[in-house]
Order: sequence, then structure tokens, then C-alpha cells
Amino acid sequence: MTDPNRSFIVYSDESWLVVDKPYGMATHGGDAGEVGVQEWLELHLDLRLYVCSRLDKGTTGLLLFARTKTASAQAEEIHVAETSEKTYFFLATQDVRSEKSASWVCDSPLDGKKAFTKFWFEREVSPGHFLYKAVITRGRMHQIRRHASFSGCPLLGDTEYGGSSAPRIALHCAKLSWPGIEVTCESALPLSFSSETQSEGLTSIELAVALERRGSWLKAVTDAWRVVQRGEVSEFDLSVDVYSSYALVWIYDESDRIRLENCLQRFFVCLSKYVSLHGVVYRRVSKNPHKKGLVCEEWTRGEVPPLNLHVTEHGWKVGVALSGRQHVGHFLDHRDNRRRIELQAAGKRIANLFSYSCGYAVAAAVAGAEVVVNVDASASALTLGKNNFALNQLTESGVGKFVERDVRQWLQKQREKIIRGKDSGWDIIICDPPTFSSTKSGGAFQVRDEWDELVADCATILKGDGLCFLSNNCQAEERKHFEKAMRVHFSSVQRLQAPFDFPKVANRSHSVFYLCKK
Repeated sequence: MTDPNRSFIVYSDESWLVVDKPYGMATHGGDAGEVGVQEWLELHLDLRLYVCSRLDKGTTGLLLFARTKTASAQAEEIHVAETSEKTYFFLATQDVRSEKSASWVCDSPLDGKKAFTKFWFEREVSPGHFLYKAVITRGRMHQIRRHASFSGCPLLGDTEYGGSSAPRIALHCAKLSWPGIEVTCESALPLSFSSETQSEGLTSIELAVALERRGSWLKAVTDAWRVVQRGEVSEFDLSVDVYSSYALVWIYDESDRIRLENCLQRFFVCLSKYVSLHGVVYRRVSKNPHKKGLVCEEWTRGEVPPLNLHVTEHGWKVGVALSGRQHVGHFLDHRDNRRRIELQAAGKRIANLFSYSCGYAVAAAVAGAEVVVNVDASASALTLGKNNFALNQLTESGVGKFVERDVRQWLQKQREKIIRGKDSGWDIIICDPPTFSSTKSGGAFQVRDEWDELVADCATILKGDGLCFLSNNCQAEERKHFEKAMRVHFSSVQRLQAPFDFPKVANRSHSVFYLCKK
């Protein structure tokens, strides 16, 4: 029986795995720390796979992996023999029927190698937007995109090969016939290809593409994720998150409430394909004179979220509050790092600094950590952490320790222990400082000013074979300064990519993550 939370896995047997790839994710990471489909499936689902073919980041649809080295070798033989077949659909703004018949073949060589693509005109999906089908037996780099351009119908969104600008390259792999798989694998056309979406304008298309970026993948891991990243929609300055059966909309401009809700109404109907929404909380954020974010307006549509709402991630739980306080209580953009900690935590001594609601600590404790010490100057933050430990029946284990103290003072104390030989150090350190804070004992904290000493202290108390996960919310122009400090104290500094529901958006600063080793 198919797992509804893994509906993106189209086919699986001992040799092959076929997935329905979302928009915006590469087939595999190009550099260390980057997470493509291959790395994500290993990180979150423990699936170790071999790449058989590739789809560009902007292409959605069926993607094949081999599950064994033997199958991987067979895949290469199948490619050479050209005995497989892939069917793609794409949108274009050109109608080439006056120049060509309803179907045609393009066999122009690509990069000095033979290439063969058969095309069909399908239909006009909306005024000025036309749907085409393309079939290939062996793909060269950007084959369909280049052959479509040669044929006079470059793909919508493919400005590299002459297509009109759009929120995404409108190319989708819809069908795969593979000699090693008895059934034909299929994937439905994306929402952004529909006549309704194309007819409703740019905002509707951008919201559809945001859904295509996430699809059903995150349901296999969690019931809390970002559905729209700030900057993905050009008309409104907003972000949208899902927490269990509720959506949370953060608004950062003075958009008209009625117009905004009307634009999101159909989007939430489409979102209901992936999650059963009971209610939507809207929170408008303004800036106070000190440039700090402040929720100045809040309203709810549908059911009001319960005060004791909790969400799950890899089977463990954490409490969240969608209204009534500035922070929800769970940082969605740290998901991949929490998983990395979870996979390394068994039997380890872990220091969780600036711990807030202790999500990292819960993940580590569930995975069998020896001890996790949570250090934060805020008693209320540590109370959230204690509640999360109780929510996961971890209180009695004694694994979690909660220290109400300025992190700088705690680090200095640990450093003195190491120097005096009274402590052997920590296996894993997690350090995620705020940009700004103030404590009674330590005074004002500015991460820009404190970073160098924080990094030095973390390196000192880390064991020789330990791991240090560092993160901050620095502006892009400050990263060189932060990275320079890390490289002084660590021999290996690897920048980690944010989860794929937090894509890079121009002119927006986001959390940056690093894995450091001595």
C-alpha cells in the first residue's frame, strides 16, 4: 500500500526508485553542504541512491534513481541502447502550427552528439499560452529546451534559450517507460500549467509555483513547513507557513486586507490537497523605532488554533503558538540541521547554546544522546524547552539539562574547565545566537561584536573529533567577516544549505548555517 505521506515516491522496488521531483531542487547537490533530491532522500528517509538521469532545478516531474550499483550499471546500458522513453510537457508563448504540422521531429546535434526529439502541439491553455509534448529516448544537456528553441517555440520561463520571462521554466516530465520497470510511471501536470492559473495572472502563477516547490515531500518528515518564502510573490510582501492543520501568514507591508485574502483564497484551496486546513492566522508585522519587528495586527479566518497546538518532525513533537507571542516556538529553517544532529547524537555529550525552545535538544535526546545541556538567559525560553521534553516523555530520562545563564558566561566557565583539565570537552556544540539581545548579568549582546569570541570559545571546548553547528542571521555583506573568524579556529568550515522550502530570494537575508570541525 502506498504511504500517503510519501506520495511523491511514484515507484519503488529492489532496483529502482522513481520520484516526482519538485520545482527548484537539483537532482543532486553540486557542492558540499548543498542538498539536492539525492541528498535529501538520504538525509531524511535514509535512502542511499545512485543518479541515473538528471532534471534541471526548474524542471518538475519524474526522476529515476538506481538502488544498487548493479542497477546503476544497467541504467547506463539502457541509456546507450536508447530503450527507455520519457514524455515531457511544456508551455510556450509561440504557436508554431502555421510553420509546422501538429507533430514534428528535431534532430539537430547537441554539443557534437546526436539528439532526437519528437514534438506534438497539444492545445492552447490560455490566450497566448500553448501546451506542447516532447518525447525523447536519451537526453542530452537541455535537449528539449534547446530543440524547442530551434523549433521556434522556446519554453515559457526559459530566458536562456529565448523564452519569455515567467516564475519558472514550464517543463514537466510526465511519463517514464523504463525496461527495468513493468509499469509506466506517470505524473500529473503542475498547477502552474492549468488554464485557470495562467489566466489569473502573475500572483496566481507565483503562488502555484511556490506549491510546486514543496509539493508533498515535506509531509514525509513533518507537518510544519514554509509554503511561501518572503519574496516569492512579487505583489505582496509576505510569507506563509503551515503548522499541523493551520496556516500562518506573515505580512510585512500595508496590503489591503480584503484584496490579500482574496488572492490567497484559491491558494489555500490548492494547499488543501496536501494538508487539511482548519484555520488561517494572519499577522501583520511593522517596524518600531528601534527597527525591531513587532506584530501590530492579527486576525483569524476559520477555526482558532488551540493554545496547546503541537507539530511533529521525524516523529518527535514540539509545541507552537500561532498567536499571542512574537515567536511561534519552532524554527522551520533549522529542520535539516536538526536532522543532522539527530543522526549524530547517539551516545554524545551535546551543548545547545541560545537554546530557546530546545528543538535541537529534543531531536538529540530522542536519538539517544548521553546528555544535552541547554543554555539560555531566558527563563521563559527554557520553560518552553522543558515543556517540549515533557511532550516527548523525556523528562524522566534526565538527558536534558536546562541552564539559565548568559551563554558567554557559561562558555567562559567551560573554557576554564578545559584549560585546567577538569573536562574533556563536548562532542557536539550547537550555537545559534540572536542578532541582538540583552541579559541582566551580561548586558547587551550584538552578534556582530561577539561572534569572534563565541567561535573561539566553542572551538576550545569542542573535542578534537567533535562537530560544531553555527548559525546566525547576518546580512550577506557580513558573511566574509563571520566566516573569517570561523576559519581561524576550525580547519574545516562547511556552509550548509537551508531547507528547500526556504529558497534564496534576491535582496532578502536569511539564516546561514555552518558545520565546523577542528
